[in-house]
Amino acid sequence: MDVERSEPEGAASVARAAAKACDACRARKIKCDRNAPCSSCLSSHRHCKTSTRQPEKKKRILISAGYEKEVKGVNDRLASLEKTIHTLVANPRSPANTDDQFQRTNNVRSPRILEDDHNVQFEGASSFTAHSEQVSQAFRSAATSAGIPSESLSTSRLGRDRFNDETKGPVGDLYELPSTSLVLKTLRVAKTNPKRYFPDLLDLDITSMTDMCQKVYFPTEDCSTAFVIVVISGLWVMFNNFGERDLHQHGLDELEFERAKALCKRNLDDAARCTPLLLEHSYRQIQALFSLSAFLLETSRPSLALSFVSASARLCQDAGYHCLKLDSSDSQAQQKIMIFWLVFSMDRGLSLNFGRSPSLQDYDVTASRPTFVEAQGDRDLFFCSVGIELAYLQGDVYEQLYSGRAQSESADVKAQRARVLADRMIRLRHQLLSFEPSDDISAMDLIEGNGLVLQSHLALIYRAIRSTRGDSPLHFCDECVTASRAAIEGYNAAWDKYRTREDTGWKKVINWTYLFSPFTPFIVLFGTVVAFKSEADLKLMEVSVKTLKSAAQYSSGVAKLHDACETFFKLAKAYMAQTIKSGESYEGPLHQQPATEAFDPTSLYGQDWDAMLDDWDLGLGGESAREMSSFLTGSFFTWPNVP
Repeated sequence: MDVERSEPEGAASVARAAAKACDACRARKIKCDRNAPCSSCLSSHRHCKTSTRQPEKKKRILISAGYEKEVKGVNDRLASLEKTIHTLVANPRSPANTDDQFQRTNNVRSPRILEDDHNVQFEGASSFTAHSEQVSQAFRSAATSAGIPSESLSTSRLGRDRFNDETKGPVGDLYELPSTSLVLKTLRVAKTNPKRYFPDLLDLDITSMTDMCQKVYFPTEDCSTAFVIVVISGLWVMFNNFGERDLHQHGLDELEFERAKALCKRNLDDAARCTPLLLEHSYRQIQALFSLSAFLLETSRPSLALSFVSASARLCQDAGYHCLKLDSSDSQAQQKIMIFWLVFSMDRGLSLNFGRSPSLQDYDVTASRPTFVEAQGDRDLFFCSVGIELAYLQGDVYEQLYSGRAQSESADVKAQRARVLADRMIRLRHQLLSFEPSDDISAMDLIEGNGLVLQSHLALIYRAIRSTRGDSPLHFCDECVTASRAAIEGYNAAWDKYRTREDTGWKKVINWTYLFSPFTPFIVLFGTVVAFKSEADLKLMEVSVKTLKSAAQYSSGVAKLHDACETFFKLAKAYMAQTIKSGESYEGPLHQQPATEAFDPTSLYGQDWDAMLDDWDLGLGGESAREMSSFLTGSFFTWPNVP
């Protein structure tokens, strides 16, 4: 009996499922039980009706002639693009600054992203745009009104990108390298004097460079991107340390040599544009980023260099290099510790020059470091110790004198800190000068260059001490003025000695000395000339500008520094000439200086100074930029006309 009753119920449910919802339920968007009439219509006393929908007729879309024309245009452009791609694949681009006669003989296969040594066990603990920004247009206006021709004060070169004419593009699938014969010849020459052709700045020597070149030029397996970048960086450094005399002496073709240098530079430029900064930590990746940082700094791109060295510092910390010990079980512990300290030193120097906090903090660093006692008699270890000690000092200078927290301290507290830091800097300089280089000319150059860098930093430290002559940012304490004069005189004397030498090693010393020195000494001289009409300091500025002009031919970074210093010098010279012409001999504070009719009332607006000095954080400090901005706007270049 149960089965007989279930059959009609099942048939009724199937019929209801096949039926459509009534019109009223569909309109009200409610569920319909699909009975006739449905329960919803019964309860609401509505007429229950189900209509049959008529299928819609398909309409043919008429395509206009204009539409067809646009489609044809898209097809034509796609065909043109496809043809262009085929052409580029068939004819790869040639190196910049080379002609068709220079043929590439070596190619490296498309590199792997990572290298075999990236499996690092360390996973962490449980818990001055410097020397390159365009000087304010207001400078030109003020100096031109003083009678100096506008052509001689052109500042457009200061912000010019010196690499706009180079070929730009991503690193290709194939790396183009200098010819095997040229590399073999230069490596043989470099073996005769390794310290000259591979300076201590880079974590490369002639032995490692030879081994790496063999792996690249005669590969038995694929090379990583980082590996090839390091090789190209090493070749570029080695080529740049060859002088014209070396080429003739060893029978090297000068034209081929210059083309090889241009090729290496082009490849490094491409690598700098395309290398990602988010990389997995490995020794070779860190070495590659550091090599690119050195290349960018030497080619006058310090801001980008800071980005790369900061990324390198982060990888060092990710890999645990900052707490690595020499007695570690790691077979590469010594090399990793060395590259860490190189990164640490460059990060501290660039960060201070840009007025920024360093990437690596003292409280995180416990890696083994050489001491001066251990370095006695070891040239390389000694200069490494000097660089590390200077890096620690640079970090303390920023933290205690120029950081945001330090700026809130009283003048007395900052003065006390500055004198303690100055004593440390003086002791470090004495340790540097105590080294006996015997007859090692390159060691003598390093001692002199590092001594000038320390002297410039000494002026930067004393800059934090308030002058007893007044609160003007153009007034400096006596120690700061003395240190600045000594630094500028040292640079001038060093250049007079170096420029008569035939070898090329001193060029790199001069270049790095200028690039790592704060801008403070020249700013201090500018202030003394303007505030106290010091003719001796004006003469010293003039000699310094001439020195920079002579050295600028060897470095684009020094060239930009020269352009900036020359602008400051011409402005100071114009002001001095006008005050002498007016017959005033007033030596009091500049804020109380009487007005003069000889100078045109062209204002240097606050934003002009802010734009320049904030970007040039090379020894003035943030508070000095703000003070100088308001000071110069109100009392220096805004003088009324006197009929």
